[in-house]
Amino acid sequence: AALTEKPVIAAIALRVQDPEASRAFFTALGFTTMDIPVPPEQSRTWRGAPDSGVLVAFQVGGTFMVLEPPLAGTAVDDSFDERRIGVDHMAVNVDSRDDLQELVDRLAGLGVATAGIEMDLVLGHEYVCFRDPDNVQWEFYQG
Repeated sequence: AALTEKPVIAAIALRVQDPEASRAFFTALGFTTMDIPVPPEQSRTWRGAPDSGVLVAFQVGGTFMVLEPPLAGTAVDDSFDERRIGVDHMAVNVDSRDDLQELVDRLAGLGVATAGIEMDLVLGHEYVCFRDPDNVQWEFYQG
């Protein structure tokens, strides 16, 4: 499968509205997810203050991605907006153009809008751009 596991050289944690919906989305894109159990002291800080919980994680190239539930006080209709201070988008590296094409095909199968494989005229690398269920813009680069 494309986007194979490699040694981790970076890790990114993202808050998501619905970790299970995000898990389903990234699983449908071909990623294998894993659960990272957390102690009650951490899960009780999440919306609804559950007594237990897990973080959802998956790997893209050398980047370890962790999807975390919303914290208490997060609006139920909140979503990503690059017009606020903070993250603008997520960009991660993949091994080959074949990985990009496989991603485009999977996104199309899910009905996720993308312009296909594009060329970044500034960096000179091919990439695929799309948005996840929380409206975060992702760019997968080859090169």
